Amino acid sequence: MLASMANASLLGFLGISLEEHQPTIWCRWRGFFIHGFLCALYDSYILQAAYRLCRVVFYRRKHLHSFPLYLLLVPIESIFGIVCISPVLVRNDVIYLSSEFYCQTPFTNIPAIGYVAIRLFFLPLLFIASFYIFLLRHIRNMTSSPAMTGYYRRRAKQNTRDLIVIRRLLLMLGVLILLGLPSMVFLGIFLFTGHLVPVTYRIGWLSVSISLVFLAYMIIQLTNPLRKTVRRIFQRSPASPNRSKSSREHQQQASSV
Repeated sequence: MLASMANASLLGFLGISLEEHQPTIWCRWRGFFIHGFLCALYDSYILQAAYRLCRVVFYRRKHLHSFPLYLLLVPIESIFGIVCISPVLVRNDVIYLSSEFYCQTPFTNIPAIGYVAIRLFFLPLLFIASFYIFLLRHIRNMTSSPAMTGYYRRRAKQNTRDLIVIRRLLLMLGVLILLGLPSMVFLGIFLFTGHLVPVTYRIGWLSVSISLVFLAYMIIQLTNPLRKTVRRIFQRSPASPNRSKSSREHQQQASSV
């Protein structure tokens, strides 16, 4: 949807008229689903932080960090994020921006964009930061305890490994902050000065696009099975089928001799 919106905007700036360059129902729904996608994205990191919290603090309760539970929670979280952002669609706050050639909630609609900013950006970051601060304190207190049994020493080692993962996830949290930071800065400028910077929407969506690409790269780097799969795909030589075929022919010739 982001690509479709960017394509419509680019063609609009080039003077190429499209059917999308008008306040159609599809235009409004596309703008709404982009908000919903970003809301679900931020909420997914709340779920990830909750998983780490349960894994480290409530490690005895296996059901709190079991795979079937999160297999169920992920779609529920996505639907919940879209439902939470739906008031902007119900109240017709997603409108066509003639200067940008696509639909979204305008920054000039303070109640609507304020709700989007709080629900989509600030609340998830508040929950994520709270979870990780609590986790880091718990791990620090556990590893610095002078009297630990053998079991708790093993737990401390496990927590140390989790701490490495948490630090990497905090780096991803920084990317999430950068994802919405330009838009929040421009929104602040508009609130204090009443002047909307002409490039507000363009820079905002550009930062979103770059951050999403970087986020995908980091997910690949931080997930060992996924990283190995990607490396295997890129390292696969196009000549390998020919080599394997020639090796089989060589083996057949050797066996016949």
